[in-house]
Amino acid sequence: MAISRFTSRFKTRTDIMDSITPNNVVQSNVSVPHGEWKPASWLPVVWQNEKSKDYFVLSSGKVVSFDSSGRVVPSGLLRRCLDAGSHAAEIIDYDANDKAARVIDITTGEFYAGVGTTAVTLRAFIKAASENGWLPGESLPADDAGNELSELKRLAKKFISAPVGICAYDVYAWAGDDPANLHFTNYQKQHLIQFFTDIQMKAAHVAAATAETELTAVFSIGNGKVLTNAKIKTMPRYNGLPLSVNVVGLKLGKPAAAHTARTPVVIDHGAQTLRRRSEPSLISKAGDWYLDDEASILLIWEDGGDDKPATFASVSYYQYEDAASSFGEAGEEKYIHFIGDCKPGDFVTFDKLSNMMVRSASLSLTDNDVGDESAANAAAILDMLQEREDFTIGRVMDIIKEPRGLLERVRTGFQGDEFDASAKMPGSATGGFSDMITLSAELQTVADQIVVVNVKI
Repeated sequence: MAISRFTSRFKTRTDIMDSITPNNVVQSNVSVPHGEWKPASWLPVVWQNEKSKDYFVLSSGKVVSFDSSGRVVPSGLLRRCLDAGSHAAEIIDYDANDKAARVIDITTGEFYAGVGTTAVTLRAFIKAASENGWLPGESLPADDAGNELSELKRLAKKFISAPVGICAYDVYAWAGDDPANLHFTNYQKQHLIQFFTDIQMKAAHVAAATAETELTAVFSIGNGKVLTNAKIKTMPRYNGLPLSVNVVGLKLGKPAAAHTARTPVVIDHGAQTLRRRSEPSLISKAGDWYLDDEASILLIWEDGGDDKPATFASVSYYQYEDAASSFGEAGEEKYIHFIGDCKPGDFVTFDKLSNMMVRSASLSLTDNDVGDESAANAAAILDMLQEREDFTIGRVMDIIKEPRGLLERVRTGFQGDEFDASAKMPGSATGGFSDMITLSAELQTVADQIVVVNVKI
C-alpha cells in the first residue's frame, strides 16, 4: 500500500496587481533636512552688504525657527515675546532700510512705507499674526483682560516654533513668492534656503565690563580674596613657577576675560607706574601685574607678599557672567555670538538675537519654586521644564583661546588703526586673532575666546 507524505497545501497568488505600503522615507540623514524652506517676507533687515547693496534678514550661524505658516524666522523673536514685560514691549521694528528693501510690513501685508522707525509691539505682533491667518481658531485677548500678557505669550509660542536648526548661510531679504510678484522686477538672488540640525560650530564669546569696579575694600585675607605669597606657592596651579616672594594674588569676583586691546584691565594703583607682564614669573618690581584670566586671579607685586599692595585702590575688567545681547542696537544681530559664562559640557539655548547662550543663565529653578506646592506653581514649573527641553539646542564642547599657532608672528597686510577689521588679514595685522573675533568686536565686546558647540536639534 502506497503512503502519501505530502502535507503542504497549494495557494494561488492574488496580490500581483495589489497596492503596497507607499515609501515613507524622505531621507535618512537629516543633518541637512530636505524641504522648500523660505524666509518670512516680513522679517526686518539686519544688515546691508557694502558692495552689492543687498539687504539680509538672517546671518549664518543664527538659531532659526518656523512661523506657523512654515516660513523660516530667527528664534530670537520667540525669546523676545516670552521675555516681554508688557504687551507694549518691542518685538521688531521697521526703518528706512526696510523701506528701501521693500520688506512686507507684518501689520499691513503691504510694503513698508513708514517714515523713520516703526516699532511693532508684542500685542501688535500677535494681532498681525492673527489677522494674517497664522493663528487659526485663536482670539486676541482684550486690552483689559487680567491675563493679557500670558495669553499673548501663549499665542507667540503657537506662532513661532521652538528652534529647528542653525542657519546655513546669510539670507537675503525676501524677493517675492513667484516671478510675477517679485519685489524688484527680475531681481532674485536667492529663493529657497537651508538650515542644519546636527552640526559642530563655533562662535565668538561675548564679554561685558564689570558692573562695579572692585575696590580695595573687597580684597582682604579674611574672606579669602587676597592670596598671600605663601598661599600661592602651595597652589598646584602655580607650583614650580619661579615666582618672586613679593607676588600676591587678588581673587576677582567674576569669571574674567583676558586683557586685550578690546577688553583692557584698568588698575588704580595710586602714583605707582604699572607694567603688565606676559607671565607670572616676570613680575619683578613694584607695579608689575599679570591677569590669570582662566582662574580670575590678578597677580601683582607687593613688598613682603603678605597682603594687597598699599597703594592699590581698585581694578576694573571685562567678564563673561553678565554679558548679554542688546536688541535694538544697530548691527549687533549680524554675527553669531555666544553669551554667558560657560564650561565644556554645559547645555546651550538661544537668546533674543538668536545667538547661542548657556542654558543655566536663562532657565533655572530656585528653592522657592520647588518648595511651592500650589497648583499654579506646579503648572509653571512644568512649563519651565518643557521650555528647557524644547529650547535646548546643544552642548558646549570646547573653549578655544586665541591667538593660536604663533599666528601673531605671521606678517600680514593692512596693519594700522586707519584700517577697519574687515580690511585686516588675520596675522600680525590683527595681533594673531581670527576674523571671527576681530569682525565681531566691531559690534560686540569680544576678548580672545571662541566657544565650540555641538548642535543637535
